[in-house]
Amino acid sequence: MIEFAEPSRLRAVRPVSLAVLALPAVFLGYLSGFPGGAGFVLMVAAVAAAGVLRASRIPHRAAYAPVPVLIGLLLEAVAAPVGFGTEVVVGLAGVAFLVWLADDPARPAGGAVRGLSGVALPALALGIAWSSALFLPSGVVPLGVAGALLALAIAAVAFLVGRPSLLDRGEARS
Repeated sequence: MIEFAEPSRLRAVRPVSLAVLALPAVFLGYLSGFPGGAGFVLMVAAVAAAGVLRASRIPHRAAYAPVPVLIGLLLEAVAAPVGFGTEVVVGLAGVAFLVWLADDPARPAGGAVRGLSGVALPALALGIAWSSALFLPSGVVPLGVAGALLALAIAAVAFLVGRPSLLDRGEARS
């Protein structure tokens, strides 16, 4: 009698995008204001739960994979002390979360590359915010320079939105 192997209950996990998410998120947990390293443990648990949920073959479970990470990032961002270093890490964690979302195992290979067009605009805004915080002194004149940078970024976004063929990469090659 021929026995058939039972299909696996887990989908393939893409470890690179999970690591891209885990590094800034767990570091944010380390920097957060939770006592006794509880923030670190919270983010490790949230990223692990998201990885397990995403690896599930049951579509209803896999659809809830972003929820633990979002809750963890929200709690960590609220509890983190205000400062440039933690703000940089929070921004990196947000962009890493978008990269992880783009690299869904349910989609064909190359999801993260196809998702770069969606991640590029938040990353651009994050870069403008960091550069204006680092290089512009506080005052009235630098506020005008920051406003001009923001207007330039909005014009770039309007240009890109007006030409969706520049951003649409289509389906991945199989």
